Amino acid sequence: MRKLLVKMGMAAALLATAAVALPGAASGASLYWASTGVNTNSVRTCFTFAGDAMRNLHFQNIRRSPSEVAGSAPGVYAAITCVGTAPRVTAVVMVTGDNGGTVAQTRDALRNKIAGIVNFD
Repeated sequence: MRKLLVKMGMAAALLATAAVALPGAASGASLYWASTGVNTNSVRTCFTFAGDAMRNLHFQNIRRSPSEVAGSAPGVYAAITCVGTAPRVTAVVMVTGDNGGTVAQTRDALRNKIAGIVNFD
């Protein structure tokens, strides 16, 4: 659990820094996050699901790093990180933007999308 909290803190700091540093980006008046179990026991697959969720919700400038998948949509910037937990991986979805309602809706849409993806091998 401590590892999850440390990773969430690091990701939130990165998200807040990116929101301030990016020209024309949201100022970060609102920051919402949520976590959800993902239908896989592989962190790598979870990151793939995160990218798929963002693409399906028409995010732009989607970037993948070893610790997160991040992208933007009108008025928001979002990052998803994946943590290896048992029995399923946990996805942590963080969204920032100026309009709290839009931020919360985007967080919920990303969380629901990634939670609903099923991988058929």
